[in-house]
Amino acid sequence: MKQNCDTVSSTNQMVSQTNIIRLLSQGQTELLSDSVVAEQPVTIMIDKVGSYTIMATPCDIEALAVGFVYSEGMIDSIDDIVAVSAKQKLPNVVGIEVQEPTRITVHRNMIVASSCGMCGTRNIDKMLSEMHGCDRSLEISSSLITDAAAGLSSMQQIFQMTGGSHAAAIFNASGKIIAFAEDLGRHSALDKAIGKCLINRLNIKACAVILSGRVSLEMVTKTARAGLELIAAVSAPSSIAVEAAKRWNITLCGFVRSGRMNIYTHPDRITDLRKGT
Repeated sequence: MKQNCDTVSSTNQMVSQTNIIRLLSQGQTELLSDSVVAEQPVTIMIDKVGSYTIMATPCDIEALAVGFVYSEGMIDSIDDIVAVSAKQKLPNVVGIEVQEPTRITVHRNMIVASSCGMCGTRNIDKMLSEMHGCDRSLEISSSLITDAAAGLSSMQQIFQMTGGSHAAAIFNASGKIIAFAEDLGRHSALDKAIGKCLINRLNIKACAVILSGRVSLEMVTKTARAGLELIAAVSAPSSIAVEAAKRWNITLCGFVRSGRMNIYTHPDRITDLRKGT
């Protein structure tokens, strides 16, 4: 049975207990049990294409699979998927059947680590120039962006238990979070959130995403392919992430914490900045 990160009972299955020695002040130690985030191989088997093994937290794996094939540019919409299902006899394996498998080109290594980034991707300059820019329909206040960051933090059950997971939440112009996901890896957390929107056929145009970690090129790429117009992150972006966001017409905000943020690209979507306040 597939595991869903959104319930307390399944969240408990997403962590493991391990014995540790904790070093205290003045050299004192204590033995105790500690919680660590689960990391297991999740295999996505695309019929007539191939398989991908991702090191991830093994929950919301169907959403992970759908979000992965979409954000990697293998499909254009949820309608390109004929069927998706977790294999009952094969733990952490998801099968996907697509409409036109012959048009899918493998761009990646077959094993993707939880922090891999764009492993195996070639010709980044070509990708930067060929990716279509996002629409410009989102208008949002800075306060709603910082509220979304606070909401993300309050929803991170696995992080609260382990301190070892990332999260992503997609929210609309009203600041409402419409999809949330956690995972060991930043990329997989984003794929899961995007996948949930696709599976539930939610319109994510004119929406934004809040991320718990740093923003790399791949995170911007996945966001652009999903059509999300704004990225907000509690941590920093990389230089090439800023360049990509600028080229692809994405508003990029970093260090979104306690009512403050750095805005790196396309600030015109943030309404109170346009007013000069």
